[in-house]
Amino acid sequence: MKEYKMMNDYLYYRDLFSDTMGINYRVAPIQNRKPLGHKLLCEVSPAIANNADMWKRVKILLEGIKKSNIPFLYSPDKIIVNEKQNQLVYDYFKGKNFEQILVDMEKRGMPFNFDLAMSTSIAIADIIEVGSSIIVSGEKSFHGFLTPDNILVHYDGKISLKNYGIFPYLEKNEQFYSDMEKRYGSWLTPEFIKKDKIVSQSDIYHLGYLMYRILTGKYFSYATGEDFDAKFVNLTFKQYMPSTDKSFLTNVITFFKKTLNPDPLKRFPSIRDFKDFIANYFHIEELSSITFNLAYFMNSLYGESVEEEDKILKQELEYVVPEPKKEPAQIQQAKDDLVSGILDGFDERKKLPGWLWPVLGVVLLASAIGIFFVVSSGNKSGEITAQERVKEEQRLQVQQEQSDQIKAMADKIRELELSKANADEAQKKVIELEKQRLEEQKKKKEDEQTRMKAEDEKRKQQDEADRLNNEEADKQAQDELEKKKKEDEKLKQQEIEKKRIEAARVKEGDQVSLNEVTAKPEKISGNPPAINASLKSKYQGKNFTVPILILVDENGNVAKIRILTGNVPADIKSELEETLYKWKYTPALKDGVKVKVWLTVSIQFRF
Repeated sequence: MKEYKMMNDYLYYRDLFSDTMGINYRVAPIQNRKPLGHKLLCEVSPAIANNADMWKRVKILLEGIKKSNIPFLYSPDKIIVNEKQNQLVYDYFKGKNFEQILVDMEKRGMPFNFDLAMSTSIAIADIIEVGSSIIVSGEKSFHGFLTPDNILVHYDGKISLKNYGIFPYLEKNEQFYSDMEKRYGSWLTPEFIKKDKIVSQSDIYHLGYLMYRILTGKYFSYATGEDFDAKFVNLTFKQYMPSTDKSFLTNVITFFKKTLNPDPLKRFPSIRDFKDFIANYFHIEELSSITFNLAYFMNSLYGESVEEEDKILKQELEYVVPEPKKEPAQIQQAKDDLVSGILDGFDERKKLPGWLWPVLGVVLLASAIGIFFVVSSGNKSGEITAQERVKEEQRLQVQQEQSDQIKAMADKIRELELSKANADEAQKKVIELEKQRLEEQKKKKEDEQTRMKAEDEKRKQQDEADRLNNEEADKQAQDELEKKKKEDEKLKQQEIEKKRIEAARVKEGDQVSLNEVTAKPEKISGNPPAINASLKSKYQGKNFTVPILILVDENGNVAKIRILTGNVPADIKSELEETLYKWKYTPALKDGVKVKVWLTVSIQFRF
């Protein structure tokens, strides 16, 4: 089973993402060597943690936000402060931050349409509006740094905001500005770039920028002295737009002008005005379905990987921390046996000739010294081997993380280079700056990786020299051990290959992914849900669209039903289940064998 790092009684499984506060990991607290359940742990950035005044303000704000008990402000349950690393421990959330969603949308070619984008922005604005009830220094609070990495979207469609209200109160020096510019580039607000005060309209800018990025697929850019209005003259959209009417497009451009204006006073004056504009001009008022629609989108984007993620989470909680070795007791036993033997020898002293005693004394002393060094060196060797193994695993993990980061940066640089083709001059400047920033970070990572590899190579050469110096003493035993190990490994690999071949043969009734089948299920029979008089009277004038996953078994029957939203009334849910279990399909086939598959269907109710 895989080994994991332990720190401060937390088991570290993997790093998830970084944001303005630091690096976030999936962890679990340990009790009696067993994990108690998943948590999200943020290791606070040294730039914040090592500044006593800044950290004091951050800690007070985090505790205040927690006490406000606003469920959609993602705040830590526990704050750990120690000399090496300050840590924030949160309830674990299953989902992604918006930064990752934007990347995955582009990779998989899945659109985030206009209505969903705008209703999502209103949902985020709602959270900010509720959060403004928190008063800090006599003023209403706001987020202040609403970048995509601080927006969390759960798989069930719920949205949370991380690091709410902290950014405006951080101490900003040249190093801080430099670090933020390198990390976020064009996502920064004009007031931050000019080193002016962060204001509540900064949240409106970030919301507008997020919508611009989703709908156009481009980064917005504006430099002092440019014609701001001219930035929107030849605006093109990457996503499907619900209308090509001139007045509709005029409203979209007005929306961008009133969110992305470099002067905060010329943006929407409040979150309420921002929401009203969307409701009035784009007719997006009904938000009861946003959670459902977002859950449906997340299921479409990540549905195939969620079940695998659940398996991994379950496996992680089955891990048991190994017990520490009890070698000191063995050493003590060896010492006790040695002392006992010497004392027994003293009892026999009177039976031996006098001339033999000096010789026996020398032999006994040499034996004692020899045993002491054998036991001591053996114990020390075991400790060093264990320590080196842990260090090697940590080094390999760091190198792998570095390689992944370098690859991600290289991919992003290529994307930026391609995006320059359709950019205007100002956008090209922004893209070039972003590219230079990433290239600088990539160069630093590559230099660090080269240095670490050189150190590893030097260490390996030294280890090899030490191994050769000590090899002669145990060469024969080592050869036998290696021979047996190879035989065991060969048998193990043969068994694994045998099981793999056996597992690869699909059997009738096996469950497989829909994209693996050679013939998909086709509906043979089954009526839509019946709407009786009672339901019609109860829900008159209302419409429901319910996305559902059904498991079609090897006989074409509906074996399981999974409703993908939690806001379906019980009587409608009962009618759905009763109806769907009567539907009949042709079985799915994989290589001519009947198999089970999950199939997505959508049922509409119109009353």
